[in-house]
Amino acid sequence: MRRRLLVTSAAVLAGLAIAPAVAQGAVGRFVAGELIDGPSADVQRVGDVDLARDGGGALVYVKREAGVDHVFVTRLVAGAWQPPERLDAALPTPSAQPVVSAADGGRLAVAYISGGALYTQVRPAADQPFTAPQLVAPAASNPSVDLSTNGVAYVSFTVPGAGGHDVAVARKDRAGTGFAVVSAALDVDPALDAGHGAGRSRVAVAADGVALVVWGEGGRVVARRVFENRPSLAPQDATVEGGGAASSPDVDVQDDSSFAWVVFRQVFGDGRAHAVARKLVGSLFDPPVAVDGQAVPSPGDAGLPRIDINGRGEGYAATDVAGTAFGAVLKDRKFNPAVPLGPTFPTAALPVAAVDESGDGLVAWQAPDLTIHARAYDNRRESRTVQLPAGDAALSHPGAGPSDAANGLEAAADRAGDAVVAFVQGTAGSRSIVVASFDRVPGAFRLNSGSRWRNATRAPLRWSRSFELWGPVTYSLEVNGQVIGRTNEPRLALPRALPDGLHRWRVIAIDRRGLATSTRRRLLRHDATPPRATIRVSGARRRGRAVRVRVTATDANPTGRRASGVGAVRIAFGDGTRARGRAATHRYRRRGRFMVRATVGDRAHNVVVVRRRITIR
Repeated sequence: MRRRLLVTSAAVLAGLAIAPAVAQGAVGRFVAGELIDGPSADVQRVGDVDLARDGGGALVYVKREAGVDHVFVTRLVAGAWQPPERLDAALPTPSAQPVVSAADGGRLAVAYISGGALYTQVRPAADQPFTAPQLVAPAASNPSVDLSTNGVAYVSFTVPGAGGHDVAVARKDRAGTGFAVVSAALDVDPALDAGHGAGRSRVAVAADGVALVVWGEGGRVVARRVFENRPSLAPQDATVEGGGAASSPDVDVQDDSSFAWVVFRQVFGDGRAHAVARKLVGSLFDPPVAVDGQAVPSPGDAGLPRIDINGRGEGYAATDVAGTAFGAVLKDRKFNPAVPLGPTFPTAALPVAAVDESGDGLVAWQAPDLTIHARAYDNRRESRTVQLPAGDAALSHPGAGPSDAANGLEAAADRAGDAVVAFVQGTAGSRSIVVASFDRVPGAFRLNSGSRWRNATRAPLRWSRSFELWGPVTYSLEVNGQVIGRTNEPRLALPRALPDGLHRWRVIAIDRRGLATSTRRRLLRHDATPPRATIRVSGARRRGRAVRVRVTATDANPTGRRASGVGAVRIAFGDGTRARGRAATHRYRRRGRFMVRATVGDRAHNVVVVRRRITIR
């Protein structure tokens, strides 16, 4: 069933108000590409890259082995890429079109085509290996896979059909490792060609396990939800009425499956292809929004649009028009006008977008000089002002040769703001798989130790942990502007050489790439010197008579520095009787020799004990 919306192409492409915006730099930095594999004549293309919310993830790519194309995967663990491993080792046939999706705990789902058939492999957890290749469909192409936060996964793909090609989907249960094909094809009209070429399908899965599949069918773009093993009975037509042919859809969903965004290309009255976004709310599409920054008439055709949104519905769309990359910001439940990001390679800009759970993100593209560039976005949820991209950053690996986005350019982000961009560099016969990254600074943290007097050489200074998903954090403890110790734990005792008195201290959290976040400075009152005390005993030293004990104590520092001052004084008379204070009177009930002991503490919990032996007759 197609829902016909009476929205003209002019309504889509004109009348967009430009919201005021200010440029903001993201809190982190881009790290130029690192070589994952190559240079080698066997490296072919990047398939896909994905990050889970907890910072783990994987990259899949195609590389020849003994002259045959096969699928390889490298996992991201604690911010470091692991050695590549071949996934389809049990298959002798050539493999292609690998895609991957990642979820927390090291879970991965991979799909690819080998020998014309669709196979899947699953990694159930970080400490478990990949399952063996599972044959899902004997004749298939164009797979797309997504793994939800709860472990449910779907893979959509193209199969032969009555109209030439059909779109099918398979599902993996939360606790399972195998995919089962949903019996019915998703096509609205089986007589039309679907899921082929620019109409290849894309799938996205919400946190509740409901999938949304989009594809091109007969020149239109269709969306259909899948509930467990049941396709929705109400597929939705996203195509804008009044326009021409639509194709090249991309999709992403919020945690709540009721809300999703679809982007696609469609030809309008100016004869040009434009990039359009539409929000699916329940079973209805909202009016279309242009996300390519074009005026009417437009200077050229929009490139392939890409979209990435987080669980709350914030995100970015990316495309290119007439030699310029564009990025559009999804904020406050609407797409804002796209802004130009930088010049692109004319025939293969292929911009991609990535967003984290805070709404920060990036758009990356291929520049005219065959290098990969990106610009980051820093979202401020408390502000209604639409964020503009930060400065242009070059991501290509120095010396690895020209980039080759036509053989793969993909991006993904975790929940903390870390992001990766994967691509190919080099020429035929000497290609490399390269991954650049945006490394977010360690998260803000606070000092837990207060500013009261303390002996910091004995009682460690403490602070909260800095939030960092990519590898361990090193904490540098700084006193009076000097680093006096480093640790990986949120506590550290000071060296004994620190003089008593007043100091200023802070802690700096440093990640594996040297990015740092510091606390504010706080007053440190340090006293490591015990108080001085004397004890005096007077009175008749006979059984039953009063014996008076007086303690003289001072916490004055011999060097003249400030000290914490005398705190508690306790007197023990040696017969099991105790008293508090600097003076006390006691009557002994028996004769004998007794050790009178005075324990004097200062406000920094330093303690001195003085003794006096007496004889009671």
